[in-house]
Amino acid sequence: MADTDPTAAARAVIVTGGASGIGAATCRTLAAHGFSVVVSDRQVAAGEAVAAEVGGLFVRHDVGEPADWHRAVEAATDRFGGIHGLVAAAGVKSEYLLDSPEDPGLFERTVRVNQYGVLLGLQVVGRRLREAGAGSIVTIASAAGMPPAQSPDLAYVSTKWGVRGLSRTAARALAPHGVRVNTVLPGLIRTPMIAGVVDADPERVRQISAAIPLGRMGEPEEIARAAYFFISDLSSYATGSELVVDGGSLA
Repeated sequence: MADTDPTAAARAVIVTGGASGIGAATCRTLAAHGFSVVVSDRQVAAGEAVAAEVGGLFVRHDVGEPADWHRAVEAATDRFGGIHGLVAAAGVKSEYLLDSPEDPGLFERTVRVNQYGVLLGLQVVGRRLREAGAGSIVTIASAAGMPPAQSPDLAYVSTKWGVRGLSRTAARALAPHGVRVNTVLPGLIRTPMIAGVVDADPERVRQISAAIPLGRMGEPEEIARAAYFFISDLSSYATGSELVVDGGSLA
C-alpha cells in the first residue's frame, strides 16, 4: 500500500486492544503506511502474533493500570526513540441492561476498560506528546454513544458517551501544545466482540444488517482507515472532531 503521508516513517503509535478486532486492523493499517506500531493488549499470544506480522513491538498492557501505561510508553521510546501517538481501541461490552441484577462490579469493570483506560491514555501519552510539542491521539468510541442510543447496554453506552467528553476536553487542553485528539465512532462492526451473536443468531444479524442503510455490518479495516486519517498529517487541522463510521445508521 502506498504511503499517502510522507512524514509517517519512524513514528511510533501505541494501539491498545491491538491483538484483535479494530485494534489489530489498525496496527496493520498503520504499519502499511510506515508507522512503527506498539501492540498493546492483555492477550499475549495474539498480541505477539500481530506485532510479528507488522514488525512492531508487543507490550502486555492492562489499560486500567497506570503503571502499565508508563511501561508501554517507555517501551515504545526505548524501541523506537520516541512516540508519535495513541489509538485507544481497547474496549469491552457488558450487557448491563435495565433489568439486569444490580452488579456494581460489572459496571465498574466496563468503566475501567472503556473509560478509565482512555483517561489514563490521555494523561500519560498526552503528557509525553505535550513535552514533545507534537502528536496525535485517536479514541475509539461508538455510534452507540450518540443520540439516540442504539444499544440497551447501560454500561457500554455510558462509557462511550464518556469517551466523547474526555476526548473533546483533552483536545482543547492539548491543542496549544501541538497535540491533536480526535474520535472515531464505529457502528456495528464484524469483530470478535460480536462473534457470539453472529454465531448464535445469524438470522438476527441479517435483520440488523438489513436495517443499516448500506445493508451490511462494517469491517475492522474500515474503522482502521478512519483511525489512520486522524493519526496522520492528513487531518492536520482536525482536533476535537468526531467521525461516525456506521453505514448510515445514525442518518
